[in-house]
Amino acid sequence: MTMAKREGNRGDERVVPAAGKTGPGKRGEGGSLGSAGPRPLKVGRRDLLALGVAGLLSGAAYAFLRENPRGAPLLRPPGAQDEGEFADRCLRCLACVRACMTGCLEPAGREFGVDRFLTPRFNPALAKCEFELCGRACAKACPVGAIGLPPDREVRIGVAWVDRDRCIAWRDGKDCLVCHERCAYQAIEPDGRGRPRVLEERCTGCGACQNTCVTCPDPAIVVYPASMVPRSGGGGRRRGRL
Repeated sequence: MTMAKREGNRGDERVVPAAGKTGPGKRGEGGSLGSAGPRPLKVGRRDLLALGVAGLLSGAAYAFLRENPRGAPLLRPPGAQDEGEFADRCLRCLACVRACMTGCLEPAGREFGVDRFLTPRFNPALAKCEFELCGRACAKACPVGAIGLPPDREVRIGVAWVDRDRCIAWRDGKDCLVCHERCAYQAIEPDGRGRPRVLEERCTGCGACQNTCVTCPDPAIVVYPASMVPRSGGGGRRRGRL
């Protein structure tokens, strides 16, 4: 088969591609693709909608199937401590959960009620909240501004509380101050007998103490919303008082 023909005079020849053939990277009349480079990925609205629905369904399945310890408190991301306002504005889109750099946020499960289902929950058992280092990724990802951006010094996710009946330092007199060692805010100090006490005015509720507590299966120090901190049986100190 003749692939090309020559045109012009003998001293002025040029090669003309045969019918159906084109230069590199172009389609010929037959529709065949030559040595084209990578083509840009095109994602339509239908694809984005499908991805969003898939993400929502996976989050719902996670929240429905995951079992949290009985009585686990509902903690919110930093800047979302006004529960009524936050719950009203939250879209349950879980953008903040996906944006969290430490993985400490998760969808709230059915145990928190239908009106709180799939709203973002801070779970110290997963990881500490690094609100001073992450640039408040959760707040910046929220499409409706339901998560505020208070200054770092004003962040109060909650307050840690020591369960004396579970803490091995309080209950058994053992030497254990892991929570004190992990606290970056000097919010936990040993008392005269080497038992941990929480200084509420310094606590940010970051969850480092709860995340690293050695007591099993449930930690002996737990972060609660500031308005729900137990006032009995705990190793704490309020406003500088014993």
